[in-house]
Amino acid sequence: MSKSLRIISGSLGSRRIKTLTNTNLKPTPEKLREILFAWLTQEVKEANCLDLFSGSGSLGIEAISNGAKSCTFVEQNPQLFQTLKDNISNLNISDKSILIRTNAETFIRRLKSERFSLIFFDPPYSRDYYSDFLEKTIQSASKKGSIIYIEQSSHEKVIENEKLQILKSSDTGNAKGTIYQVR
Repeated sequence: MSKSLRIISGSLGSRRIKTLTNTNLKPTPEKLREILFAWLTQEVKEANCLDLFSGSGSLGIEAISNGAKSCTFVEQNPQLFQTLKDNISNLNISDKSILIRTNAETFIRRLKSERFSLIFFDPPYSRDYYSDFLEKTIQSASKKGSIIYIEQSSHEKVIENEKLQILKSSDTGNAKGTIYQVR
C-alpha cells in the first residue's frame, strides 16, 4: 500500500512523492522537514549530499529541490528502492541523483575517498545506529565542516559526540531532528 508526501520547498515545492506503508519506515514529518530546510537554506546550495536509510527519498529530494548539486541515496529494501527510483524519475532529477541499493553499513564500509558536505542520517529507531555506526559514518563519509542531520525518537536525548558540534535541534511529534557540524 502506498501513500504520498509533499515536497515542502524549492523548485519541486508542492509536488508529491510516493512512499510505502512499512513498519520500519517513518518518513520525516512535514513540519520537521520545513524547519530543517529553513535552517539549511545556505548549506544546501551546491551541496554534495548523502541520504542514508533513504526510504522514499524525501530528505535528499528536498535537498535537490533546494539547490543541492547532487544526492547519493542509499536504501536496501527492494520495494522502497523501487519507489525511490520512481520518485526520482517522476521528478526528472535523475541527473542529480545516484541510487544505491545496499544497506547503509556496506555502503559506508566500501566508501573510498568521496566525502559529503551534507549527510542525512535517519535510521530506523528500533536499531542502535547512533553510536558505533554513526562514528564510522563521520570518519568515512564526512569532512571538517560537513553538516550532519540526525533524526531520532523524540523520547531520546540529543546525541553528543566529540567530533560533532550541535547547531540546532527541534522536536515534532515522535521525531527529534538535530543539525551538527563536523569539527
